[in-house]
Amino acid sequence: MASSSLTLDVAPLGGLGEIGLNCLALEYDNQILVIDAGLMFPEINQLGVDIVIPDFAYLTERRERVLGVILTHGHEDHIGALAFLLKTVPVPIYGTRLTLALARERLEEYQARDYELKEIKALDRLTLGPFEIEFISVSHSIVDGVALAVTTPVGVVVHTGDFKLDLMATEENRLDLFKFAQYGEKGVLLLLSDSTNAEVPGLTISESEVGRALGEIFQKAQGRIILACFASSLARLRQVAQAALNSGRKLLFDGRSMIGNIRMAQELGYLDLPPEATVDIQEAEALPDQEIAVVVTGSQGEPLSALSRMALGEHRHIQVRAGDTIIFSARIIPGNEKAISHLINLFHGLGAEVIDQRRHKVHASGHGQAEELKLMLDLTRPRFFSPIHGEIRHLTRHAELAREHGLPPDNVFVLTNGHRLCLTPQGQAYLGESIVTGRWLVDGGRLGSPRDPVIRGRARLAEMGLAVVTLVLGPETDEEPQFLAAPQVALFGIHYENEPDLSLEAAQVAQEAWAAFGADRFPGPLLPEEKNTVIETIKREVRRLFKVALRKKPTVHVQMIQAQLAPPSIPAQAGSLGEAESPED
Repeated sequence: MASSSLTLDVAPLGGLGEIGLNCLALEYDNQILVIDAGLMFPEINQLGVDIVIPDFAYLTERRERVLGVILTHGHEDHIGALAFLLKTVPVPIYGTRLTLALARERLEEYQARDYELKEIKALDRLTLGPFEIEFISVSHSIVDGVALAVTTPVGVVVHTGDFKLDLMATEENRLDLFKFAQYGEKGVLLLLSDSTNAEVPGLTISESEVGRALGEIFQKAQGRIILACFASSLARLRQVAQAALNSGRKLLFDGRSMIGNIRMAQELGYLDLPPEATVDIQEAEALPDQEIAVVVTGSQGEPLSALSRMALGEHRHIQVRAGDTIIFSARIIPGNEKAISHLINLFHGLGAEVIDQRRHKVHASGHGQAEELKLMLDLTRPRFFSPIHGEIRHLTRHAELAREHGLPPDNVFVLTNGHRLCLTPQGQAYLGESIVTGRWLVDGGRLGSPRDPVIRGRARLAEMGLAVVTLVLGPETDEEPQFLAAPQVALFGIHYENEPDLSLEAAQVAQEAWAAFGADRFPGPLLPEEKNTVIETIKREVRRLFKVALRKKPTVHVQMIQAQLAPPSIPAQAGSLGEAESPED
C-alpha cells in the first residue's frame, strides 16, 4: 500500500508551448517513466543548427531512477532526441514495431551504442516499477501509433499521444474507442491530450478522402506528377501508390529518407508494392511523362531536399518543366510558410501546375480537431485535464474546450515546460515546484545553448558582415616590432560602392592605431597582454570607421601573425586579403 504522503508528479520537459520537443516524465516514489524524446527543427535565426532537443538535465541528474522511455509513435518530434538522452540516461526504449524501426535508424545515424529496444503492440500491458501501462491503438498520420493508459498507485493517467478520429482507417491505424471508453468507466484521474488542432472546429477529414482526391489528380494530369510528403507518412504513401497504380503510372522515389523509409516499410510489411510498380531514374527517363509519378521529400521547403533542388534547377536528373504537376501533400509546419511559398513561386515560374491543400484535399491532418478532442473528453471522463503537444494558444484553446464541456475550471491545468503537476491519493491536484528545462542546439557534433555566442555570432555575421584585419609583425625578439607589410583588410558580406577604397581606408586606420599605441611604448618586445590591448584598439577604431561609412557595425576580427625569423624586407602595400602577397620565410 502506497504511503499517503506520496504524489504522482507530471513533469513536461518539452512540447508544451511549442511544436516539437515532446518529452514528459511521470514520477512516483523516486521512480520515473519517460514518454517520448522528440526534437524540433531550428528556427530561421539559428543558422547552421541541425536540430533542437530538450535539455535532459533533470533526467540525467536522476538517471538511476529512470525506468525506461515509452515512444508513442515514430515521428521525429517524438523520437528524434533519443540518441542524446541515451548518452546520459541508458535505459530501455519501448515502442511498436514501426516506431522502433524508425528509432533505430535515428540512433544509428547519431552513432548511439548499446541501446535496448523492446517491442510492444496495442493492448499489450507492461509493468515498470509502480507504473502499469496498457497500449491503446490510435489513428494518426503514421501507422502503429499508440496512446498510453498508465495505472499508478494514485490513479489512472491517459496520455493520448498524437491522435485523430478516422472511421475509415485500417485496423493497424484505428482509434480504439472502446478501450478509451472502458477506462472512462473505470475512472481516469488525469487526461493528457494532444492539442495541435484545438483551434480548428469540426472533424479532421479521413485519409481515404485524400486517396480519392489524389486518384482524380493522377487520372487528369497530362504530364509528370511530382508529389512531396513526409517520408514517415506510410498511410499517405499507400494512397499515393494506389493512385499511381490505378492511373498506370510508375513510381520513382527520391530523397534519402524517402528511399530509406520505403525500403524499411516494405521489409516490415507495412507497404506492399509489386516490383513492376516502381522504377529507377534511368528507367523513368525512358518513359512518357504521363506514366511517371515522382515521390520526394521536401514538403517543408528544406533547402537541401530533392524538391528544393528541382525548384532551383539543381537536381541531377529531374528538371521541372511546363506540363508537370507538383503536389504538396503535407501540412505547413509553423515557421515554414515563407520557404514553401518560395518553392511554389519557383515552380509556377517554370510553368508547372502546383496543388496543395488549399485547393484540393491532398492532405489530411493527423491531429484531431475540436470535435474529436471533445470526443476524447467524453470517452475518458477525467477528473483532471491538462492539454499537451502544442503552442500556448493551442493549449489554452484546448483548456477552454474542456471547461466548456463541463470540467470544473479548477480541474483544468494549462502547464508549460517545467511546470510540475502533483496528484495525490486523496484525489487532489496542485502545481508543485518547477523544474529546470530548456533547449540544446545540435550543431554538427556539438551541443550549444540558444544563447551560445557562436550561434549568436553567426546571426550577427549574416546581418552585418565581417571584416578581417591581418597584421604581419617581425620576430618577438625585435626590440621594436615592425610591420613586415602594411595591414591588410578583407571584407565579407559588406556592401559598399567602392570596396577596395574601404579596405584601404580600414587598413590605414589599423596602421594609425598601431602607431598611436607604440608612440610611447617602444623599444622593447611586445608582451602578450599588450597584444590583446592593441588588437582591441584596432577593432574599436575599424568598427568606428564602418559605422560612419556604412551606418552598420560589422564584426571585426584582428589576427596578428608574428614571424619566427626576420625575412627580407617587403614593400608595404595595402589592399584586400586576397590581393596581398604572403611574407617569405
